[in-house]
Formats: sequence, structure tokens, C-alpha cells
Amino acid sequence: MDFKNSLEWRTEKFKDFDRLGKNPYDYEKYGIIKRCVPKILFKGNSILVTFLQLIDIRCIMLFKYIDKVKRFKHITKYI
Repeated sequence: MDFKNSLEWRTEKFKDFDRLGKNPYDYEKYGIIKRCVPKILFKGNSILVTFLQLIDIRCIMLFKYIDKVKRFKHITKYI
């Protein structure tokens, strides 16, 4: 029987020992656009909400890539 591991199964323990940031905002869990725009925009038109969520996913992907580039010298992050 095959077991499916997540894509970050090798590096998930290193999150506990991350010394680069004291308490960074978890944008992957809570989102970026929800913190930037008024909450009233998410209670209105469903097409607008879908478009804002699409932009939010793209921003999260960009920020994840920026974090990887920012920490590329820390070899212990990738072991």
C-alpha cells in the first residue's frame, strides 16, 4: 500500500525552529486580500467574491515563492 506524503513533509518540522521571524502572519491560512480590503466586499456579489479569492490565491502563491527565495541560503531549511 502506498502512502501519500504532502509536498513539504521533509521540512514541516523546521517551522518550529524558524528563527528568521518571531511571529509572522500566516497569510496562507488567513489570506492577504481579506486584511487589505474592507470586509463588506466579501458579503456582496458572488462574482466579485470569486474574483477577489482568485487574486488572493495568486498573491499567496507569489508570497510563498518570495519566502523560498528569501531563505535559499539557509541549508537546514531544505534537509
